[in-house]
Amino acid sequence: MFIHGHSGIGFRDFITQMVRSKRARTYLEVGVRDGATLTMIDCDAIGVDPNFQFTVNPSGKKRALYLFQETSDEFFRDRDVKAIMAKPIDVVFLDGLHQFEYLLRDFINSERVCHSNGLIMLDDCLPVNAEMTEREHHPEKRLNAELAHWWTGDVWKLVPILKKWRPDLRMTLVDTNPTGNVCITNLDPSSTVLRDNFYKIVDEYKNIHMNDEMLQKFYEENEVMSTSTVLNGFDASYVVGP
Repeated sequence: MFIHGHSGIGFRDFITQMVRSKRARTYLEVGVRDGATLTMIDCDAIGVDPNFQFTVNPSGKKRALYLFQETSDEFFRDRDVKAIMAKPIDVVFLDGLHQFEYLLRDFINSERVCHSNGLIMLDDCLPVNAEMTEREHHPEKRLNAELAHWWTGDVWKLVPILKKWRPDLRMTLVDTNPTGNVCITNLDPSSTVLRDNFYKIVDEYKNIHMNDEMLQKFYEENEVMSTSTVLNGFDASYVVGP
């Protein structure tokens, strides 16, 4: 079985440091769950999850926090994000349902409410083994019992999708522990390419299933940067804009 581990810092620490390095004023998180990541963010924030299960106080040091207990599709359909925050979003962290069409929709909707110098980060797109990319989580069927509780789903597909359909974006793969992070900059809030071709993209990728050979090729074709490199001056447009 092919295994590709990630030796960088934990994803929550990485996200926190990226938000601070951008001097972000506004932050949006989809897939809040227990609030462990959201609570580490200091700037004004929006959190979205259909079923909050807070184990910590998510407000932290924030001056303002807006929580919406609904699906991300409902949130983006019914809420005016720029009106809530009185400005576009600087940083977005997407960690919702681990099926690629949902993450694709979340990305499309998130880019629309950001500014061009914003940053969108995608979680779980760099799977450690092929088993964890299953569309539904069935740990009892896994051969690798040690990692059976890990589930990334097939959101790895966002990497080839964005490379093909949005080459204008700047995409940096990062070796955060445990299952990677994809940082996306050079955003274009006015772009409709993904939205206009959504069903075509879904049809193209829905029947692709990861195996060991494909996973090995995935890492051969996509350079993964170390967290230390990205956090220490790597030129990836991580500068907050107006």
